[in-house]
Amino acid sequence: MNKVNKIKSNVRPICILVGALGGQGGGVLVDWLVDAARKAGYHAQGTSTPGVAQRTGATTYYFELFPEKNLQKTPIFTFFPGSDDLDLMVAMEPTEAGRAIERGFVTKFTTVISATDRVYSTAEKVSAGDGRINIVPVVDAIQKASKKLVQLDLTALSKGTNARGNAIVLGAIIGSGILPLTKDECRDSIKSKNVAVESNLAGFEIGLKAIQNNNSVNSSDPDLIFEKAPSAFDEKITLFPENAHLIISHGINRLIDYQNSDYANFYLERLKKIHNATNSSDGKLVSEVARHLARWMSFEDVIRVAQLKTRPGRLARIRKDLNINDQIPLKVTDYFKPGREEFMGMLPKSISWLIPNVGKLKKGKGISLHLPTGSAFGYGMLKILSSFRPFRAKSTQYKEEQKIIELWLAAITASANVNEDLACQTAALAILARGYGPVRKSGLDKLISLFNDWDARLESDKNGLSIEVDQHILLAHSNPDAT
Repeated sequence: MNKVNKIKSNVRPICILVGALGGQGGGVLVDWLVDAARKAGYHAQGTSTPGVAQRTGATTYYFELFPEKNLQKTPIFTFFPGSDDLDLMVAMEPTEAGRAIERGFVTKFTTVISATDRVYSTAEKVSAGDGRINIVPVVDAIQKASKKLVQLDLTALSKGTNARGNAIVLGAIIGSGILPLTKDECRDSIKSKNVAVESNLAGFEIGLKAIQNNNSVNSSDPDLIFEKAPSAFDEKITLFPENAHLIISHGINRLIDYQNSDYANFYLERLKKIHNATNSSDGKLVSEVARHLARWMSFEDVIRVAQLKTRPGRLARIRKDLNINDQIPLKVTDYFKPGREEFMGMLPKSISWLIPNVGKLKKGKGISLHLPTGSAFGYGMLKILSSFRPFRAKSTQYKEEQKIIELWLAAITASANVNEDLACQTAALAILARGYGPVRKSGLDKLISLFNDWDARLESDKNGLSIEVDQHILLAHSNPDAT
């Protein structure tokens, strides 16, 4: 058996844990670190522990570097960290840092570099309503548990460049001074890999500047970063509670993009009625209705889907996500399965009956369509569909959706006169207006049934009505297809 010789030294390895998702380049990041360390004369090791189920497969990478050169004997590294071992925790997604805290890896000796960009988990995405976790408590926990937290908005930092997040993070790691590696050693490591060298070097420089300028993001709520509405709406927005201004601005921008400015003004007129119905000045009900109303008024009909699929820059964004340049051929195929409801919905009611109720349409299965939207033909087909936007107000689905929205708003107004909490619950019933085809029709039918005798039930059995509303919301959240 080979004899293991220990190194008699009080020097311990520098330990870095990287939490990343599939496709975020965590493996390449660790490869750069190992390569740079070895070329600099240090002993170093990188290992990975793959994971599944969450998002695109979370993977933990572990890197150790022994900070002494010219050793006579080779140090023995471990495959994973222990408690109090970490000098640096790198999270390519903020909840990965939360996982490290949960496992006891992050302590008062640990610096945390975390991206602020969210990649939603499967549990968050399958929720029928807003299933996103509140990231603020996670960030607060990281700040309390760690020695120092540095947050990087990778999307903002890479804007206008082809830089990848892992290259930016590499620059931040080196800029933090935790590793005894020079900038040039890391630049040489990037060059030696000979993969997207120019963009990765650019990302590395961005990361260096971000960490040196302490360019961290400490938003009170990273999920509520909205663009300001056009100045023409400023005066109207000020009529609402200040707490609701951000979400209302977002709703205005969304509806202008969806239809036009007149439609956004219609949105504000509806909100004004809700504001007048509540006695509270905290903006809670107005904010809740503003959020749901903007989403519902921008329901995804055939025209909207075509508009989204033909967005300027969509193909460029796909290329960036895949990390491929313009010289590499790209074929994009979009899969659609419209049912009879979708075909009828985009036509005026007077002629919607012309859609035949036969074959797959009769069975409610829809027709499978594969459109090569990366080609002139596929793109042109969708562009033609999106051009029907000015005629949307004459479509069958538009008229039906607006009718049910009015029933919903009337129920909220009536509830606000009795109990604001019940009014907020009623606003949340908008979750039933989701999906496509039979799922959406079933949800809308349920809302019509629920609102038919709303005023009478509100007067005779307010508590029973509140319980029923809660049950509908709970069922909708727990089962995306339940109505």
